[in-house]
Order: sequence, then C-alpha cells, then structure tokens
Amino acid sequence: MTNPHVSDQEPLEWFWPPTAPILYGGVPAPIDEETRQRPHMLIPVQTPWKKPTRITRTGTTWTVRYGTAPAQKPARVRKYPDDAALMNDLERLECWPMTIEETRQIRAVRVIQVLNANAQDDFYPAMFVTEPYASRMNALQAHQTSEATRAPLPAADTWRPPRAPGDLRSQLILLEAEAWASAVRTVRAGGTGWNMDGPVVS
Repeated sequence: MTNPHVSDQEPLEWFWPPTAPILYGGVPAPIDEETRQRPHMLIPVQTPWKKPTRITRTGTTWTVRYGTAPAQKPARVRKYPDDAALMNDLERLECWPMTIEETRQIRAVRVIQVLNANAQDDFYPAMFVTEPYASRMNALQAHQTSEATRAPLPAADTWRPPRAPGDLRSQLILLEAEAWASAVRTVRAGGTGWNMDGPVVS
C-alpha cells in the first residue's frame, strides 16, 4: 500500500513494487543479509521506472493504471467491477507488459540455467532483486540457516511467513527465477540505456 493514512474521501492505492521508482510509497530498497554485514559493499539502487503499476479502489470498482519507463508506455487504464475480477487477473498484472506465457518461459529457462550452474559448480548471471522477491528470498534463506544450524530464526524487523512445506532450496530457485523474469522486464523497460547492472555507462 502506498499510503494507509489518507482521508476518507481519497481512495487507497496499492502498487506493484518491481515497477516502482526507488522509495515510492516509502518502501526502502531491499538489503540482503550479506550487505547488512558489509555495508561498504552497498551499491546505490537505480531503476528506469518513472511510475509504477498502481491499483485503486472506489466502492467495489478497482482501477489499474500501468507503470511507465523510458522504453515502456503504459497500457490503457483498466477497471474491474469487483474483487473476484481483479483477483482473476492478478498474474497477468504482475507479468505486464510481458505475457504470462513469456514470463513463465523466462522463469523456466532461468531454473535450468541455475540448476546446470549449480551442478557444475559454475556461475550464472546475477541481477538486482526487487521487492517482493527480496523479502521472500531472505525469509527462505533464514529458514534454511535455521534448519542447518538448528537455531531459532533470528529476530526480524518485519513479519516473516510461516515455514512452508517442501524443499527450501527448490523453493529458492523458483523464487529467484521469478525475480529474474521481473529483472528482464525492467531491462526492457529501460530501453537501450539499461542492462542488468543498471544504466549503461557510455
């Protein structure tokens, strides 16, 4: 949510963090545990997004306004008559401007890439991980550490989801693939002046 402290006359706004400018809605850039321990390694975060994809509600109607970036014009404003209609379209909204099918294909290729690299003790391309993926990955890694050391989860400033069943390493790879697809979208939105490392230095 962008700002929960609005008047009764103003609609609440939600936004999709991967498409948001830095500090939009007061959300700080995510910092992983390694960087917290070595703050001198912190690299200032940059993004080509000028406006995020935003969702507002008036009565029972939801309105979606899409994000903008140098190489990404927003799609037309879209309205949903009720909660169910919006929920049924959330995956497409999260993938926009890519299709769900293309996003899933990018994720699948990334999973194979990461598995092959891990199997051969090799490297694979990195990217800047945005919210909400960064928090989810940090929570999974905390669970991994806890299970490996049999120690309680470290105290956190924010709520952590409960431990999900299943293999945590596999969950992390799948989640990282989601973050990768989002990063691919951001590079495209930045146009020729953007790559996985941020603005292209000429």
